[in-house]
Amino acid sequence: MPKLIEDKAAKLYAYEQILKKANDQYAALQQDPQVWKEMLEEIEEWDVTLSDGLD
Repeated sequence: MPKLIEDKAAKLYAYEQILKKANDQYAALQQDPQVWKEMLEEIEEWDVTLSDGLD
C-alpha cells in the first residue's frame, strides 16, 4: 500500500510541475504584447476547427 501512495504522490508532483511550467510560459508570453496578440490570433484560427462537425 505505501508504494501505491508514493506512486500517486510522484505522479501528482510531476503533474503539478508540468502545470507550473506551462503557467510560467504563458506568463512569459503575456509580457510581450505583440507575441501575446499573435498567440491569441493563432488560437482563434484553431478554434474554427471545433465547429467543423468532425469528431
